[in-house]
Amino acid sequence: MNRFLKTVNRLLFLTASAVLFVACSEERESYTVKKEAIVEAVYSSITVEPMDMYNVKSSVAGYLDMLHVKEGDVVRSGDPLFVVRDIASNSNASNARIAYDLAVNNLRGDQSVLDDLKLEIANAKLKRKNDSINYSRNQTLYDNGAITLVELEQSELMFSSAKSAHEGLINRYDRTKRELSSAMRQARNNYEASTSRSGDSKLVSRINGKVYSVNKEEGELVSMQEQLAIIGSDSTFKIRMLVDEVDIRRLKEDQKIIIRLESYNDETFEGRVSKILPMMDQQTQTFEVEGVFTKQPERLYLGLTGEASIVIAERENVLLIPREYIVNDNEVETNNGMKKVKVGIKSLSHAEILEGLNEGDVILKPQE
Repeated sequence: MNRFLKTVNRLLFLTASAVLFVACSEERESYTVKKEAIVEAVYSSITVEPMDMYNVKSSVAGYLDMLHVKEGDVVRSGDPLFVVRDIASNSNASNARIAYDLAVNNLRGDQSVLDDLKLEIANAKLKRKNDSINYSRNQTLYDNGAITLVELEQSELMFSSAKSAHEGLINRYDRTKRELSSAMRQARNNYEASTSRSGDSKLVSRINGKVYSVNKEEGELVSMQEQLAIIGSDSTFKIRMLVDEVDIRRLKEDQKIIIRLESYNDETFEGRVSKILPMMDQQTQTFEVEGVFTKQPERLYLGLTGEASIVIAERENVLLIPREYIVNDNEVETNNGMKKVKVGIKSLSHAEILEGLNEGDVILKPQE
């Protein structure tokens, strides 16, 4: 009786173990290998920007005197945007004008420095003439024995000194005239330059496009190089992507881009790579890549976001399996154990199998 019970218990245990084994086997997920299309791509988040977009900045400091545009306006190249009242340049121009007028007056005015020198020259000329007459007279008197040699030499010294003083004043006049003329020309140049700089306060559009933002109101203070507005194309747009440094070597210009935008989440659009900037951003460890639309939505706006797939390779009608079924990069598990495979291109979810599996083969998902 005890032997019978032991035999029954053993059979029950084996049966329960078999059932448990089958149940565990049935819990294993499996996948049937089949042929499909696959796209290998580099993925990136994107932002949308208008072509030819630029920031309008003031080249002077002052007050926003006139505002000719508002957000959403369409402008043409040369259209006026802002007038900034240039306080510093206007003040500089005013000071330069005063300096120029003073320089002109010093050279040509009714009481110029040269007029004073002319008067000194006239007096020196008269003294030179008188001393010359006295010297000639004393020479005659000395020859007749009427004066001494010392008296003659004194009159000669006075004439020589008057002659030197007269010639010195003439040289000083010529030198002063040259200096005043040069100062006047320099003051005129400074005035013209300051007047020209004050014209920089009139800002016009550089392109045909749209005003996407205006950051100031009339009467507000504007600092030099402060951003006043953003202007860009109103019809053509580009996409900006940040690509990780490990993927950048796989990219080249004209590669196809599949684009999904958050505001058009049920549609996809197409583009192509137009530019790969050669310098990496050290903070983000990414490269900036630009693309242009070849198929774009009817409406686009500055700042739209989404994601892009830059197509590296495409295959049609190839054997595919989910990437999560691959073990150690080159093995899969079948009902008969582990099997080596050769993997081709990969997408985010699937991988191409070049060797080791056939269509219809069943593989098991690796256990956790």
